[in-house]
Amino acid sequence: MRHKKYAYDFCVGKNMRISSWGREVESFTGQAARLALKKKYYEVFPRLWMNGQDVVQQSLRDNKASVLKGYTVNCFHGQSSLDARIDPLRDRSGNVVGARVTVFNQSACSGAKALEDSRHLISIGKQASIFAHRIRNPLNAIKGAVVYLREKYQKDQTLLEFTDIMEDEIEKLNDSISKFLGASLSDMEPKKTDLNLILKKMEIVTSLQANSNNIESSYEYGEMPLVKIDSFQFEQAILNVINNSLEAMQNGGNLRVRSGAARRLGKQWAVVEISDTGGGIDKHRRSDFPAGLLREGRGFGLFITREVLNAFGGEMEITSRKGFGTTVKMYLPVM
Repeated sequence: MRHKKYAYDFCVGKNMRISSWGREVESFTGQAARLALKKKYYEVFPRLWMNGQDVVQQSLRDNKASVLKGYTVNCFHGQSSLDARIDPLRDRSGNVVGARVTVFNQSACSGAKALEDSRHLISIGKQASIFAHRIRNPLNAIKGAVVYLREKYQKDQTLLEFTDIMEDEIEKLNDSISKFLGASLSDMEPKKTDLNLILKKMEIVTSLQANSNNIESSYEYGEMPLVKIDSFQFEQAILNVINNSLEAMQNGGNLRVRSGAARRLGKQWAVVEISDTGGGIDKHRRSDFPAGLLREGRGFGLFITREVLNAFGGEMEITSRKGFGTTVKMYLPVM
């Protein structure tokens, strides 16, 4: 199996003090350029050894390139395997004035990846806060339109059913925005809830979108024990997954939603399973989910779903095959 490599480099002078330090190596070591420059390279980077000698020093002394393969280092975030090449740098007269150290990581160490992921999450959090502030005015406009439709078409029972749901959801969303701006998932209000009632509402809410995209939906309601959750937050969690499935089937397909109970890891769980026949998620992305998708600017809805489940002691399980669809199982512990 071929592993993705992460390349970065830096330069040192003849005294092995750093003269160039880029953003990529900053990310790997956690050391900013202003702190690294003019220091001995091994003060801010794992020292590179071969046959009992410092490879950078050896290349400077012997005036020739050196190569390390599969070198294991204890980096500043954990352990990492790397390849490295050290090339002498010469002036116009051919005299060695320093060296360029180019490093190819076989894989990013877990701490560096966590640091990178946290940066993306901070950015997402800022954007989400801006979005929450901006959504309130159009939300009020939508509410006004819903009231108008309900009054104008009082004899259309199907439309009235939709407008009742929409108005209720608008109120909940407005309340959720207020809580989001000043609170967190830890401030949710869990209550005994029948998940099948939430799923039946989602079936109505998403039916028009599914039909317009030539998607056949099926809902199977099994016997489920009550769970203790914040119903609005869990509605959004389920809706995130269903919307992802619908978006994955732009040219039609099948959406299947099932509920029931299962025994897993020695415990009883309530289970909601959502399957689609869309394009699927490739194996590489699944191994790094959801952080990998977040780094690509995607997957925020599924990330929120996972966080909501975690807040209630639940878990999310994804199985997918590229070109054959995706199944998401959401587990919540029984009371």
